[in-house]
Amino acid sequence: MISVLPFIPSDGNYRFTTALAEVQFTFDVRWNVREGAWYFDMYDADGVAMVSGIKIVLGAYLGRQSAHPWFTENVLAAIDLTLEERDATFDDLGVRVLVQHYPAEDLLTELTAV
Repeated sequence: MISVLPFIPSDGNYRFTTALAEVQFTFDVRWNVREGAWYFDMYDADGVAMVSGIKIVLGAYLGRQSAHPWFTENVLAAIDLTLEERDATFDDLGVRVLVQHYPAEDLLTELTAV
């Protein structure tokens, strides 16, 4: 089942907790003014860092280079709802650009159905 992460536009530094596949995770989110880009860190239910400094960009599985086992079974990806393929700006993460969670099995099924 696809889930949309509750990112907040226009807030340059915040933390949120959300459930993905019924497991709680915490995200620290920050805007990098110099790069004009969003980054996040992700923590498991025990507060242990799973990934740090992940840049939110379109066309990539976010956290894909992590050695954490969660990323072998799950995918995080940013999508542009306008289909213009523009990365999120300060004001549109969570609005125009969404970060979605896909269980890898569901994503594989969806990709092979095409």
